[in-house]
Amino acid sequence: MADRSIFDAAKEGDVGAVRACLASGADPSAVDEYGFTALQCAATGTNSGNIRKITEVIKVLVEAGSPLEYTGKSGRTALYLAAEFSPKVQPVQALIDAGCSPDVSDSHGNHITVNAMTPAVKKLLSSLTGKKLEKKPAKKKTEPLTPAEWNRIKRELKPVFAALEAEGFVTLMNAGTTQEDGFDDCVQIYHGRKAAAPEIKGFCFYSRQDSARARESGILPLSFWGAPEGTDRDMKRVGDIIVKTFSESGFRVEWNGRGDTRPLVNVRKKKKK
Repeated sequence: MADRSIFDAAKEGDVGAVRACLASGADPSAVDEYGFTALQCAATGTNSGNIRKITEVIKVLVEAGSPLEYTGKSGRTALYLAAEFSPKVQPVQALIDAGCSPDVSDSHGNHITVNAMTPAVKKLLSSLTGKKLEKKPAKKKTEPLTPAEWNRIKRELKPVFAALEAEGFVTLMNAGTTQEDGFDDCVQIYHGRKAAAPEIKGFCFYSRQDSARARESGILPLSFWGAPEGTDRDMKRVGDIIVKTFSESGFRVEWNGRGDTRPLVNVRKKKKK
């Protein structure tokens, strides 16, 4: 029980609970059901807003011997995940100070600077690795969607998600605040349905953060996961079904076919049938 609870405590930035788990014999090298160590869980929890507490948890786990360069199924070290999820530099710096290598890539070959969340984190990692940052072309300014437009689009999205449900997916619209929240919600539903419907193909959802982006830009990022293991093959198979379903409903979708990127749905302009 201690080994399981340390993962949630680490992700939530609960320093006291992490210390208690370790004192009770929790293994800092153990992995959870998704293949993450407690240190990796803390790294993904950096988007919770409790940067000071998360940073302290990271230091406690490092001192306890949680492996620094472990990658697991995702191919991402704790430092890679912290750079990807953290809006602040402090957790990233704490892992670097602990000895984590900043010159790492994920299992798809994406360098840590590519998926780092903020310019400050990107700049720090670039200076340490010598990796030059790619300059993105200036985006054309678009007018935000009006409330009436967004309500219409949500009505148009509902049958698409219903079609995916009929295909054997767990789907959620406006799920949680972040991508991680939405994934956790889908996991709960997945475990609840699995006994009755063991052939669940995967997840497809978008969060409230994604809704906000869609309202501002007209582009809705989709999150997804492929059953049963989330391997590259699982992700490709499920991603193709999602793109096909949205496309057949008239939406334009951009996706490069890789599981580490998100399909982008242009909700502003549907294709002519």
